[in-house]
Amino acid sequence: MNNALARATLRIGGGLSLVLFPVMFMMVFALHVEDPAEIVEFKLRHEPYVAAEIMEELRDPVASQRYYVLPHLLGYLAMPVLVAAALSLGYVVFGTRPWLAIIGATMTCIGAVFMAGMLAMWLSFAAIGHVPDGQVAAATSALEALIEMQGPLLLSTILTGLSLLGLMVLAVGLFVGGAAPRWAAAMIFAGSLTMTLFVDVDNLMFVGAFMTFVGMVPIARRLLLGQG
Repeated sequence: MNNALARATLRIGGGLSLVLFPVMFMMVFALHVEDPAEIVEFKLRHEPYVAAEIMEELRDPVASQRYYVLPHLLGYLAMPVLVAAALSLGYVVFGTRPWLAIIGATMTCIGAVFMAGMLAMWLSFAAIGHVPDGQVAAATSALEALIEMQGPLLLSTILTGLSLLGLMVLAVGLFVGGAAPRWAAAMIFAGSLTMTLFVDVDNLMFVGAFMTFVGMVPIARRLLLGQG
């Protein structure tokens, strides 16, 4: 009886994680957008970070919470959900393609750890916006050095890519193993690839997260109904 309850809890939690993590990602990218018109703005590259612009935003309490702290915090909280989703997908894939399940789930879990570290670093930068007025210029220079892609920030940022690459491996396992509809596996692969190729291009990453969500729905439904 207790084992049955534990299995049901894991199954339901896993099914929910599959749809919750892309929804949380969509919210992160939507919160970064200041004007709804930016959603349909076509651009392929993220504009370079400008320390003075970030400092100005961090100095504004409302803007700091709305466009900086809240989306990064939401992304940070999404990391355990991403780990649960990777393990759930790995469980589904394991029955037909065990090695792809192990490799993909491991990559995503490792990438999620580094993504959490990277997001934590960015969140810690918010404190620099609280310096006294007379220290803003010096703080801006310090922020410019902090956000430069080097050292631990560069390493963590690069290794975050494992999280999405792992999802693509799992999607391949779903596709070739027949553990889910092939269109769903293709959507997860395409969505993860879109987020990988267009890092920090928020509108395209929103599209990628939405594609991933669509692909996850039938798999989540199968787990929630006890069919997988």
